[in-house]
Amino acid sequence: MAEKKNEILEEQRKARQEFLRLKKMQQGEIDAGPKPSEMAKTLKTPKEKFSHFWNYNKWFVIAGIISALFIAVIVAQCVTRTEYDLKLVYFTYTPVLDNQLSSVADYIEEFTPDVNKDGEVNVQVVNCSINENSDNITYNNSIYTKIQTMVAVEPSAMLYITDEKSISYFDVLSDDGGDFLENSTTLLGKDFYTKTKTEGFGELYEGLSISCRKIDNTLLEENEEAKLYYEAAKKVIKKINEKQK
Repeated sequence: MAEKKNEILEEQRKARQEFLRLKKMQQGEIDAGPKPSEMAKTLKTPKEKFSHFWNYNKWFVIAGIISALFIAVIVAQCVTRTEYDLKLVYFTYTPVLDNQLSSVADYIEEFTPDVNKDGEVNVQVVNCSINENSDNITYNNSIYTKIQTMVAVEPSAMLYITDEKSISYFDVLSDDGGDFLENSTTLLGKDFYTKTKTEGFGELYEGLSISCRKIDNTLLEENEEAKLYYEAAKKVIKKINEKQK
């Protein structure tokens, strides 16, 4: 009990001393030391100035650096991003790997005009091939969604490679209930299979055809950008037909 009482008395003594010290500081009897603003004025060396600046601003500096790096990455991606002159949807019921379709892009580029006038011709082949008998229903549904997205919002996706069975899928996608693809479907010949042959996978299976989507009587009919891609796609098919004769 006596020990507890002594602790209380000691705390009271310290409190009185602190009170007296603060009172003397207010009366000017004790130097209170420089204020933070005054302390900044007394910094002499570059190291002291930098240390003071860093202590008060480091989080702003870090946030600024992160923001600058983020902007730099976005700009770099925009600068290096490939601008495609056409997109081709490869939709068959026999699945193929993406690396098998790189040679398809090379083949189509031979006949494609420079739509965007950037001095290069680039064609993107979108792999929408599936195995309709697969148990992976989720994957197949994602492919159908990808196709529908390309049809709905991608005006540059004017070319379609299909097989005999998959081409009928597009009949239900027409805005007017008619055919989605142009009637002038071109059956791809030996030249196509020879030039798209890949090491390790061989030739793509035969029976593939290339078509251009319709824009007449569709939502894209008045879209000037879509018209440019449509005309380019028609030229591609025309040139393929001429080469295969």
